[in-house]
Amino acid sequence: MNDSYWWSLFLQGNKQAFSEIFLSCHDDLFRYGIKLTRDPETVNDCIQNLFLKLWKNRSNLKQVREIKPYLFKSLRNHIIDILELKKHTISLDQDIEGLFAMEFSAEDFIISDQEEKETREKVIQLLNQLPPRQRHSIYLRYFEEMEFDTIAQIMNMNVQSVRNSICRGLQIMRNLMVILVFYVMTD
Repeated sequence: MNDSYWWSLFLQGNKQAFSEIFLSCHDDLFRYGIKLTRDPETVNDCIQNLFLKLWKNRSNLKQVREIKPYLFKSLRNHIIDILELKKHTISLDQDIEGLFAMEFSAEDFIISDQEEKETREKVIQLLNQLPPRQRHSIYLRYFEEMEFDTIAQIMNMNVQSVRNSICRGLQIMRNLMVILVFYVMTD
């Protein structure tokens, strides 16, 4: 059954559909939230509050085609609200993406052999050197396998900005890799 079906049932007050949505999305939401805040307690609280809010306001919600991107964006917005409430104020000049110290870890990859492991560790190092917005967009594109328009909705950007962010991030990674290879060769 597809997302629209489960969402429709949830909007009608079906508790089983609500439970199915929660169970099928919780782990992905938690991993995403940890990438944003690195505070498991805050992430769990935000996920629980998000689902409580969804249930209470289901009569005011609209149909969605894809549940996961909708929930990612909602969780992201909820985390921003919580951070603001916790006195982590956001100045108007500050880029919201700077709040999210998204970092990659070896757990983001399934490693099959030592050579692949070394390559992945180099990629992780390169990813962690990117600016937050680029890390965020690359995470959503390549780790969550989301489309550009979906990423744009989640990050409150236009599609071309998402494409540019990912392209710049990958270009920076290529440049850093060339420097790394050159350094290893001259060593």
